[in-house]
Amino acid sequence: MADKSRARRHMPFYLVTAALTVVAAAVAQADATSASRGETEPVEVRIVSTEFKFVPATIRVSIGRAVALVLDNTGAETEHGIVVPGFRFRLQAEAGKVVQRTIVFDKAGEFDLLCDLPGHSEAGMRGKLIVR
Repeated sequence: MADKSRARRHMPFYLVTAALTVVAAAVAQADATSASRGETEPVEVRIVSTEFKFVPATIRVSIGRAVALVLDNTGAETEHGIVVPGFRFRLQAEAGKVVQRTIVFDKAGEFDLLCDLPGHSEAGMRGKLIVR
């Protein structure tokens, strides 16, 4: 009985934590498509790498818009990279480091992104780049 009471007492905490997680994921969705095409400053898109996934795994950007793609590898125990073969784009970060590169995606479509280090893509380090 005491366990049920304790669970009920902690329920608001769990609900708030879950809601914040959903909101953070939505913000981290990296939807850069809302920026107007006339802006000259690159839109920053941050991808966090862990063992072995990207967060977010899907990013959306506007065609023709400069994007500062940031690979945050600060929480990882090994080197990781992001490769978008459809654009010949590659970014690599050592464990504990953050790297950035600006690119203009000039083709619309859905493109694979992956970590090309041996075994990483196969372990789940894959995602999608959507250019509209």
